[in-house]
Amino acid sequence: MSIKKLVFIFLTVINFNVLHAQSNNDTQLWLGVSAKKKFNHGFLSKFQYRTRIIDDITRLRGSFLYFTLEKKLSKSFNVETNYRLALIENLVYHRYSLGFEIEEKVGKSKLTLRPLVQYQRLANAIDIETSQQARSFFRPRLTWETDLTKKVEIYAYVEPFYKIDNNFNINWWQNSLGLKYEVYQKLKLNPFFIWQPRTTKKNSNNNYIIGVDFEFNF
Repeated sequence: MSIKKLVFIFLTVINFNVLHAQSNNDTQLWLGVSAKKKFNHGFLSKFQYRTRIIDDITRLRGSFLYFTLEKKLSKSFNVETNYRLALIENLVYHRYSLGFEIEEKVGKSKLTLRPLVQYQRLANAIDIETSQQARSFFRPRLTWETDLTKKVEIYAYVEPFYKIDNNFNINWWQNSLGLKYEVYQKLKLNPFFIWQPRTTKKNSNNNYIIGVDFEFNF
């Protein structure tokens, strides 16, 4: 598949979902920059800054700072912990998570399963990742990725968010399609699309997210 065809499919999916969004849905723009650094003994750290523009890309949501630390225990297994600081409308929110990752090669592709437990101490009802009270979620993400060329890889993942309470039900989903283009050896450009459907007993809504990340590797 050529790069032009891939970009066309990517933009078609975005356009279809944006045009079909209803009044209770939202189209968002996420912009981010990240830096990764490998250390001895299988350690890897990642810092990311991201901003979100919501309400059909008309209002700045705030700033989000992420710090991730990973430890590779074997060729196909590693553990990770993550902290997110969200600065939204003069308020501060904290999120903590812990999980592990299992990788499996399937031909020229790679499958990754990453179960993760997330806890957010403070929250905001505007963000569907949160609520008005502190919550915990179980997030088992399944990712498929493959290389198209030496410089281009594509990926897709599905990730249900199970609310950890007495019922342990799926609260919402996060599903993504994206590609990574190696601009040069230490920089990758990552355009992506995320669909976040959420259904409750009272209503349902969807977030359609267009995003771009700049990823630096050191």
